[in-house]
Amino acid sequence: MIDYFKELSEKLRSENSTIRILRSNILECKMNNDLDLFEFGISDAVKYIYCNYKRFLLSWEEKTQKLHGFVDFVPYAKIGEEHKLLCELAEDMDRDIIENQEIVTYDLKNWYPIFRFSNGDAFCYDKRNGKIVFFEHDVFDTGVNLHGLVIAESLDSLLENWSKALFIDIYDWFDGVNEHGIDLRRPIYKDIVQINNRLL
Repeated sequence: MIDYFKELSEKLRSENSTIRILRSNILECKMNNDLDLFEFGISDAVKYIYCNYKRFLLSWEEKTQKLHGFVDFVPYAKIGEEHKLLCELAEDMDRDIIENQEIVTYDLKNWYPIFRFSNGDAFCYDKRNGKIVFFEHDVFDTGVNLHGLVIAESLDSLLENWSKALFIDIYDWFDGVNEHGIDLRRPIYKDIVQINNRLL
């Protein structure tokens, strides 16, 4: 079984790594989470993460290629809280400030943030279908742009594919996905996949 977070930490800290860790806040703790939210099913590897990490925040940079990664994992005990904040955001907005606002509001009522980014964006679990979708923090300012972009078909495929790119953070996630989610064949991943392969 893969511990995706431990594997990432070890790769970034390996002797031949050209990556510099900027922030690291990791707290491992055994927990008995029921994981009922994930009714579409998750693997033992994903269950392990939710039952063994109370905190996992790690950011890195690779200067020669100007790449950076950012992982801010939302532990299971905090997912409900993060979901509530999304719902409050949707409810507090004036009506008709963006096109298709009722669709955006309905989406947010079904989305549960599982990874956050420093700018307020998030990867969310959609409880309607189990997919991982992109929440754009300024959706109510700029309108639907990347809102709802499919990042992965499931939590398992998210962790499997994103880990192969060392949890890279992309400025425009549209450049890194196809209709099913993260597509490692896209040019934006070329350098980071090569770096990851060297660290194996």
